[in-house]
Amino acid sequence: MKKTKVVLSIALAIAFAVFAVAAPTKAPQKVRKYSVAGGSIGGNFYVMGAGIAQILNNHAGKDFLFTAEATGGGTANATMLENGQAELGIVMTSSLYESLQGSASWTGGKKYSKLRGVAAIYPSWLTIYTLKSSGIKSLKDFKGKRIGLGSKGAAMDSIFRDFLKEQKIVPAQIHNDGHGATATALNNGVIDAALLFSYPPFPAIAELESSKELYFVPLTASEQNALVKKYPFYSKDAMPVGSYKGATKNVDGVSEWNMLVSSSDLSADEVYLITKTLFENQKDLIAIHKSGQFLTPQNALKFNIPLHAGTIRYLKEVGVKVPQNLIPPEYKD
Repeated sequence: MKKTKVVLSIALAIAFAVFAVAAPTKAPQKVRKYSVAGGSIGGNFYVMGAGIAQILNNHAGKDFLFTAEATGGGTANATMLENGQAELGIVMTSSLYESLQGSASWTGGKKYSKLRGVAAIYPSWLTIYTLKSSGIKSLKDFKGKRIGLGSKGAAMDSIFRDFLKEQKIVPAQIHNDGHGATATALNNGVIDAALLFSYPPFPAIAELESSKELYFVPLTASEQNALVKKYPFYSKDAMPVGSYKGATKNVDGVSEWNMLVSSSDLSADEVYLITKTLFENQKDLIAIHKSGQFLTPQNALKFNIPLHAGTIRYLKEVGVKVPQNLIPPEYKD
């Protein structure tokens, strides 16, 4: 009897061992990691990039991990997306236009073909600011002055270098730094005036205005017309009164849009989930920054590059008609 029990125990042990080897084991689900390319720390691009990553991490499911990245801004983000170094990124419509044309120095003459629209995030207004004590009241007063145009090679830098030249306005110097450093340079007397596109209040300008009195320079009607005629991604607009303490009335200028962009390498299923998650949790983005109010399905039609197939799927699902010029060649209905 004892011998029988021993034999049975050995048999069971062997059977269990064979089963353990032969039984298929399910590999753990690999978390898919995505980079969200934003901008320099302290700027709206970084704030919104971090907010988008947070919302997606909270609501898109445990199979995904989104990480916000500090970058050189829109042109750097477009290059990262085209080269597969990021999955999502924030890019302005001016940079998207230049990427399609391969017309700006930052593109290296290459026409970017992989960029696809995911969602329109918010508009930005041209913001030209100086110390009120500088005496600068118009763009023409930039003659002989030291001007900050943001990061070297960025769309705004290249566009306004050309525009100032066309307007026969010759600054003494043009400085290229991130927008936070540019505001500091104005505060320290290194430059006399600065330009950027932003959704106000831009943190670095608001901080500067806490200690200095600023003046916000408007464009003339002819300057507005010249800009929108040459650059179709701009619209005649005015930065709203009250955007800053020094903006005591609407400040005439132009505006453009900041867009969430991906690569055509991402699948339609992935981008559909991203798009659906963001639109259906818009209130979370508004809580992070009030400009989130502009993240609507209808505003996705403001893109000047083709939309991603996953975005198109979601827009059609919610009844937004997508025009033919925004449908990419790889889209299958």
